[in-house]
Amino acid sequence: MFKTAQLLVLAMIVAGSAKCQAVSPNASVPDGSQKTSLDSSTSTSEAGGTIEGSRWFGRIGLAGATYHSGATLATNGAIIPGATGDVSYDVTLTVDIGYDLTKNIFASMTIGIPPRPMITGRGTVASLGELGAVRYGPAMLSGGYRFRRWGAFQPYAGPGVVYAIMLKDHDASVSDLHVGNNFGFVVQAGAEHRLGRKWSIFADVKEIWLGVDAHGSIGNAPVTAHVTMNPTLFTTGLRYHF
Repeated sequence: MFKTAQLLVLAMIVAGSAKCQAVSPNASVPDGSQKTSLDSSTSTSEAGGTIEGSRWFGRIGLAGATYHSGATLATNGAIIPGATGDVSYDVTLTVDIGYDLTKNIFASMTIGIPPRPMITGRGTVASLGELGAVRYGPAMLSGGYRFRRWGAFQPYAGPGVVYAIMLKDHDASVSDLHVGNNFGFVVQAGAEHRLGRKWSIFADVKEIWLGVDAHGSIGNAPVTAHVTMNPTLFTTGLRYHF
């Protein structure tokens, strides 16, 4: 499913680029109109800088996360040379609730079914195998700017913040594992393709900078770690305008 999400993101971008080249913003039809049938219902309100109907929208999507991970491990206050770790990739469902501040600027809150990535030892601690796992609930608050629409296709981009809430720790080679909550930053870019007045499909990529602190024990030795997660989130799904 993760590879499917990546392919759908790529397909959306390619399709949008092709449409941008095929439809010139200055092109006209025989009767002199420059509006598509899809844009005609909202052209008057957009021309005046206002939003027609409700400002609220919701999205549901399938998301795949791949982690650009690493770790620094220490025992009794001394860093373990060459010790690091990997975080496994996940697939989950996400839900967005958004609000259009203007016709171009929006804000949204994203939550998802809590994923459960596994942390595996690498380098000098590779022999330990799986160090532990954590189930966490990411919550993202982001803003975005919708660029000029080409027909039914409209790209967007923007920054945001993420807060990772650790719901449950799972021991493996590390016992009594505890991972702390933390804030991070996110940048997103994507596009929506309108299917009608209310419905759209979307695909986007979110780059997240997030690290967490953890502690536990390996045998009788106390261990601390700073785990860099830094996931890239590929999401595709449906958008509904209320």
